[in-house]
Amino acid sequence: MKTNFEEIMENMEQPTIDVSTHQQEFRLTLLNTKKSAILGIVLLILPLLFLSGVILKHYLQIDFGILTSVYEWIGEIDHKYGNNSILNWTIRILLLFGPFVAIGINLISILHMHYEKATKEIVISLKLNWLNWTIITVCSTIFVIFFLYFVIENSGY
Repeated sequence: MKTNFEEIMENMEQPTIDVSTHQQEFRLTLLNTKKSAILGIVLLILPLLFLSGVILKHYLQIDFGILTSVYEWIGEIDHKYGNNSILNWTIRILLLFGPFVAIGINLISILHMHYEKATKEIVISLKLNWLNWTIITVCSTIFVIFFLYFVIENSGY
């Protein structure tokens, strides 16, 4: 004798799984967060040493080893070779665009986007990786400082 419950269970349809929606939800990470953090730190070293040297040497009047020596080395190269040196232009590009590139690389590694056709929406999600966010914050600060200095120096004030 079967109970009412057993009959209901036997007559139920088996569930089906639609894998197409799962494939749409798959998010491919373009960059590894650890590798992008390491690259961001490498791109951050020269601008951070230079900015620290400027602050220590000119504003605090402190001569602090490697920090002020990097600043003095960059100043010597600029004075010695001027605008005609590839090394001088490479240093300038690393100082200004190194932090900007580090911001982009770290944002790509923590940012995920996908488009949902049914609702016509772009869904953006961010990983909360503290190392990448710290690098983005420090690089943004350095980039803004250098960019403002560049604009103010060349504005004629």
